[in-house]
Amino acid sequence: MTKIVTKASGEQEAFSKEKFQRSLRKSGATEDLVEQLTQEVMQDPSLTSTLDIYKYAFNKLRKNKPAVAARYNLKAALSELGPQGFPFEKFVAEIFRKKGFEAEVDQILSGFCVTHEVDVLLKKDGQHHMVECKFHIPHLKVNVKVPLYIKARFDDLEKRHQESKQDKAIHQAWVVTNTKFTSEAIAYGECVGINLLGWAYPEKDNLARLIDEFGLHPVTALTTLNRKQKRMIMGEGFVLCKDAAQHRKLLRSLGLNDQKIERVVQEAEEMCELGAINNGR
Repeated sequence: MTKIVTKASGEQEAFSKEKFQRSLRKSGATEDLVEQLTQEVMQDPSLTSTLDIYKYAFNKLRKNKPAVAARYNLKAALSELGPQGFPFEKFVAEIFRKKGFEAEVDQILSGFCVTHEVDVLLKKDGQHHMVECKFHIPHLKVNVKVPLYIKARFDDLEKRHQESKQDKAIHQAWVVTNTKFTSEAIAYGECVGINLLGWAYPEKDNLARLIDEFGLHPVTALTTLNRKQKRMIMGEGFVLCKDAAQHRKLLRSLGLNDQKIERVVQEAEEMCELGAINNGR
């Protein structure tokens, strides 16, 4: 019998066993664990929504494989980098630095008509790129209005450069989001040359894959710290799991003993290692 589940949007759909298993494998779960969790989810009548299923799988993983649970929780962890804690713009800037760009956040540029606040300004090979960062709660998508708006800003900056050669030219524009794009947003971006980077778009170098590739998992993904502790360490500049071993003193200031600190460091390091394995490194 087909299992029907309710999505975050309120819509109902058939439970996709393949999609569920794919997310578990990408997180580093073994085939035995994937099969076990799939059977449990399929047979449990109380799991009636995608959120129920996510929480069930996450709690099971957290008890046995914390690093796998942390990677499974990555999309939700990114949602904690928004208005509070470590700004999403700075996280995006770090990703582009790993891709070989120079990156500056919160830049003000003069257009032909008005001035523009650019979330991230990039430079590489003598070219400048403007980046608009759109942070949403996980189930919301970036619609076509955003690339339309960015194209208008890009055109205004380009016209300014044409009129005054002293101003730096902006050669490309980006929209980066922690969630997904609508099909219209993708179609328009491809049509006018606006680069889009989201959780699962483009197919190869998307946000989820780049986080794995560069080992830029946020500390908000850790299961060995609670939300209050994560907010406190982010306020002190500890924002990426790859830096955990360098922040033992900070973790100790939270009241953690040596054993707990080593658990945090181990989870962070294992998460980065799983990411490297997942990307064939």
